Order: sequence, then C-alpha cells, then structure tokens
Amino acid sequence: MTKIVFLDIDGTLVTKYNNIPQSTKRAIQKLKENNVMPVISTGRAPLLIEEVRRELGIDSYIAMNGQLVVHEGEVVYHNPIEQETVDQLIDRAVDKNDGIILCGAKDIFSNSIVSLAKRSSVLTLLKGLVKLVPGSIQLSFFSRLIKKPPKPEDYEGKPIYQVIIETSQEEEEQYREAFGMLNFARSNHYTVDVISKGISKATGIEHYLNHVGVDLKDTYAIGDSPNDLEMLGYVETSIAMGNSWDNVKEIADYVTDDVDKDGIEKALKHFGLI
Repeated sequence: MTKIVFLDIDGTLVTKYNNIPQSTKRAIQKLKENNVMPVISTGRAPLLIEEVRRELGIDSYIAMNGQLVVHEGEVVYHNPIEQETVDQLIDRAVDKNDGIILCGAKDIFSNSIVSLAKRSSVLTLLKGLVKLVPGSIQLSFFSRLIKKPPKPEDYEGKPIYQVIIETSQEEEEQYREAFGMLNFARSNHYTVDVISKGISKATGIEHYLNHVGVDLKDTYAIGDSPNDLEMLGYVETSIAMGNSWDNVKEIADYVTDDVDKDGIEKALKHFGLI
C-alpha cells in the first residue's frame, strides 16, 4: 500500500438517488489494482455503510464522523458519547419537538420502527432517508418516523457514538450553546450529526494512519459537505465534488465534476491514481 484515498459516501460515492455510478465502481477497482487503498470516511452509522462497502469491496472505514475507525474489519478506535449527555440531548429534542436518532456500532435507535433497522425492508428505507438529502415526500415521512424518541430500555447499556437531530441550521445554534462539550457536523440541510468534542473525520484519519503506518503526505480525500471540511483540511491533497457546498469548494485543492458526472473517476485520473 503506497497511498490512501479517503472517500465520503453521500454526494461523493453515492448520488442523491442512492446509487453508485458505474464510473465510480470502475475507479475504485482500479485504485485497488494500483495498490492505492480506498477508505470510506462518512457520517453514516456502520449499519448504513454495509451495502456501499459490499458493492465497492471496501473493508476499511471511518464512521460517524470519526467516532469509530475500522481497518479491514478490526476496530482500531472508538469513542462513545457519555450516557448522561445522550439522555440530555434526548430531553432537549423532546422539548423542541425535534426528531432524534441514536447511532451505535451495530444498531440505530429511534422509535419502534427505526429500531428495527436490521430488517431489510426498514434498512432499505433508512438508506434513502437517514443520511441522504431527502426529497419533500421522503422528508415528511422521515420526520414522522423520528419525532418519537427512543425508549431508554432499547439503548441502555449500549455505546452511542453519534446522535442525529432533525433541526434547522439556525436552531442548531441553540444546541451548540447548550452542549459545548459536543461537536456538531452537518451533511445536509435537514439534520445535524452530534459527536464528541474534538472529534471529526480528520481525527479519525489520524487514528487510521497511525494504525496502518502510512505517512500523511500520501493521503487524498474527496468530499462535498461541511462535515468533510476537517478531513479535507487535514490530508495532503483535498478534492471537492462539483456538487459540493461552496465552503467545501473554497478550501479544496481541486474541484472535480458532480457525483453523477463521473466526478470520482475524473479526480483520480487527474492525480494519476488510476
């Protein structure tokens, strides 16, 4: 392994229609043939990474914005949020009538429907709703699903690594003021990911590189959303998708095409990785 490319999922590997372009599949396969390791770096919980990982044949990932780091199936770093803090977040969300989801290493907890996410039909639903920019109909259904908070007996004693809150960017500030011990990372206009203070995709990458022994100068990252900013600022070479938020494009070394216009393949060819 000579180089590593860290790849966001939504808006980067996966389109808004929740599919992976054929050009992206070709590019990832060629990366591996060229002895360059692709590593997923996402805000998604592990449960919602599985199909993407299988389809692309990627065994290493940074999940939940750096809270969980896995190399070839082995957990090399994990950082759950304190139980008391999780309870306080739930209380605040209930008071504000905001939807809330708890993400564990193997489970997702919200109301009774979402907590059955391991069942394939609900998992299919969640893939399209939880971490993608939803359409108006999807958003309406999603909101109804997560308005009721999870039952304490469902997640008691289980590590929670990330909390997803359905709230606007303006109202997010109220959470930031009340929970200064936490970090807030946004990948869409409808929900915000809540993780431990000081944690980001960048810290996840740092833990990963320390484990595999690859130098920072041999790293690339591709993303599109605000929760990718730390990652793009940390690696040696940063790439923004053509469909990226403006503030992501501003800090990137290179801006490629949109996810559904062969953006991944074009970027990797540009840097001679494939």
